[in-house]
Order: sequence, then C-alpha cells, then structure tokens
Amino acid sequence: MINDFKIAENFNLREFACKCCGAVKIDRDLVERLQILRDRVKRPIIITSGYRCPKHNREVHGDENSYHIQGLAVDIVVRDYGLEELENLARAIGFRGIGVYKACGFIHLDLGPERRWTI
Repeated sequence: MINDFKIAENFNLREFACKCCGAVKIDRDLVERLQILRDRVKRPIIITSGYRCPKHNREVHGDENSYHIQGLAVDIVVRDYGLEELENLARAIGFRGIGVYKACGFIHLDLGPERRWTI
C-alpha cells in the first residue's frame, strides 16, 4: 500500500492522507509537534482529518484557505482525555491554531497564526 510507512514513532503517513483521493501533504513540524503531544498524553491520537485536497475540503465545507489544504493542520481525537487539558498541552507544544469542537469531541490543531475557537 502506498503511503504505508512510519513518519514518526507513533504515526504512519497514511493517517494523514486525504479521505477523498489518498493524496498526502504534511508539514514535518506538524508531525513533530503531534509526536510530542502523543508522548505527553501517553495515549493514541486518532487523526480524523489530515491533508485535504481542495475537492474534499469543499465537500466537508472547510474554509477555502484551510490549513488542511496546505498540510499544516489536523483534527484529532484522544479517547478518555479532556479537551481543555489537550488544548493546554497543544498550546504549550507550539500549535497556534486551536479549535475545540466539544459537541463532536475533537480538537483542530494547526501551525497558522495564533487563534482559538470553541464550537
């Protein structure tokens, strides 16, 4: 399988692939910070959305300038871990864009400008 190889201790490239076409574009700094987060939470991090091709981004109603399209963002789930605590850890690690989606139980992390939102 293409893209089936490790890019960090706990992450495989295919986890970041577009759900639509399988293409992948991911920033190395994003992966490194995500691995640091994984080491700190000591639990698996499930990537629900990594890279998105423009078509898939439109299908999920993503922002037309989404950091997912640039390979600079992920949406993640960490089971049995508080979103607020996860947000604080992510900020300390250097993620700058942090969106907390309480109703859906996931958090968006990116390397864009500093901002925060909760839905």
